[in-house]
Amino acid sequence: MTPEDEAFVLGCALGDGCLHRDSRSGSIGLHVFRKEAHKDYALWQLQRLNAILGTNANLLNDLAKGKYPSVQFTVTSKKGLGWAYDLMYPGGTKTITKDLLSRMGVRELAMFWMDDGSLEVRRRRRPTGTLKIERSGWLAASKSFDETQAIADWIQQLTGAVASTTRHSSGLYYLRWHSRQCRHLVDAVKPYILPCVGYKADLGRTGPVSEWLSESQASTEVDDKATRVPCALPASAEGDEIV
Repeated sequence: MTPEDEAFVLGCALGDGCLHRDSRSGSIGLHVFRKEAHKDYALWQLQRLNAILGTNANLLNDLAKGKYPSVQFTVTSKKGLGWAYDLMYPGGTKTITKDLLSRMGVRELAMFWMDDGSLEVRRRRRPTGTLKIERSGWLAASKSFDETQAIADWIQQLTGAVASTTRHSSGLYYLRWHSRQCRHLVDAVKPYILPCVGYKADLGRTGPVSEWLSESQASTEVDDKATRVPCALPASAEGDEIV
């Protein structure tokens, strides 16, 4: 397996994907679950993983908690995925380290963004009474501050984008890029963003502000400039429902 292939495997497991080890056989599975609207994204990952690992896994249709159509797949390979599990799940718990992140590049960051990233637009009232449109990006990172900081440093090294850190009431840390920093990040990952998730990297969208807002920020009220995190749980917890 080439370093590029290894990076892709890790990128698939970094955000919404998860690795698990069968207690009896010791076999390692990589499971990915997405809403049906992102089917092309799931299929792209599955086809490449099958080619890398020599597996023949299929994409399955399902209903997410009985709410909405979804797709999922699991590729299983003890030899092909064992090293990734040992690296990402020391002691059986998913752990993001600097060493792990150093093995991945902008393409894997783009997958992380497609999984757990979100664009937001706020309308802020100027003292003159006019409205200013402010764009920012959010990334659901980790419940560990140290892991979140490692992710922020990794992204800054790859893109030059400097993030701030905000802790949600759920205990999860979010990274936020405002204005120019958001543009640096989005410009870097955009070449790797698939069309079905293209709205997560479209800083030039026009139309009503309500179409820009994430589901958790869908309000017609004008915001002040105070930093706040999206109220919804991250995509990894809610089946990628965040915008």
